Amino acid sequence: MSDHPDPAIEARDAIRKLIQDPVTKSLAYGSQLTLAQLETLLAASFSDENGLKRSNRRLYCPSRNHISRGAYNRSLIQAQNNIIRAIYTVLLLGYVGLFNSSALQPFLELSDTIQGFIEARQATGSEDIALRELNARVMETITLLAKRQSFKGNL
Repeated sequence: MSDHPDPAIEARDAIRKLIQDPVTKSLAYGSQLTLAQLETLLAASFSDENGLKRSNRRLYCPSRNHISRGAYNRSLIQAQNNIIRAIYTVLLLGYVGLFNSSALQPFLELSDTIQGFIEARQATGSEDIALRELNARVMETITLLAKRQSFKGNL
């Protein structure tokens, strides 16, 4: 047995935890990405951090142990295209005056809250009552912001 942990196993475990996270699931549900595409993006990111060859990035996908390179690459390209389209959409709405920086403020604040939730959970290693309450608040805020009426007057 080696004293050095396998980075692929660690990455798969980390990705699996992220994908199963309730906030991740909620955000992914309303996003342009499928869970498979998100998993592929995370695998690409982790493999880049570990200097893995492009041809072996697929080994970091936890739910698809025997994914072909072609399927992995298609999923990665689809995810990247969805992200690019989302960015262009926000830029377009800002450019034509339908989405201004004040409309983005609640989303930026929520992003900070989510990051704080993730850091607190990682620091404690568990979800205690305070973290569950924070999670509930985050989910409530996401639901309110995601409603189409929240764009009224801005969009």
